[in-house]
Amino acid sequence: NRRILLLLSDSTGAEEPGHSLSEQEIFENLEKIFKESKGRIIAATFGSLLNRIQQLIYLSERYGRKVAVDGYSLKNNVEVCRQLQYIRADKGTFIQLAETANYPDNRITVICTGAQGEADAVLMKIANREHRFLRFKKGDSVIFSSSVIPGNERTVQNLKDDILRQGVRVYHYKMMDIHAGGHAKQEEL
Repeated sequence: NRRILLLLSDSTGAEEPGHSLSEQEIFENLEKIFKESKGRIIAATFGSLLNRIQQLIYLSERYGRKVAVDGYSLKNNVEVCRQLQYIRADKGTFIQLAETANYPDNRITVICTGAQGEADAVLMKIANREHRFLRFKKGDSVIFSSSVIPGNERTVQNLKDDILRQGVRVYHYKMMDIHAGGHAKQEEL
């Protein structure tokens, strides 16, 4: 009756039973990390995952943290979204990466690229001590707010291992629900 001629559906999660996590659940789990973290929070996610970026900004504001963004695609996306008001932040929330040294560690959140272990991404540069402004410190927390894309498992695990060796806490989707895949599962389909 409605003249629907075609259904296109994503099948990536078709073999997974159940439902995807809700963004509210993810937010609550991210908040646990913000409550516990004594040092800087460095969150790596996809540059296009705007809702997660907004959640990290909101939590940073709630816990009195300044936010620095690094990574080419991420910086561009955040800037465009701020201009279009898709991403909102209080005045003074964002700082330049070089300014992070002017604040106590427990007042800093860095949102960056590199959750897939890309060689030239920000997280890898920090882990390899090649980043211009950042080095990991004991007490830092790193959030991998992404699932591992098939084929990247070894690279991502090596990156996590390198970060852990530097005395940093690492959080990822296999240890707590801090990322939803974005692909509908069986019940949703």
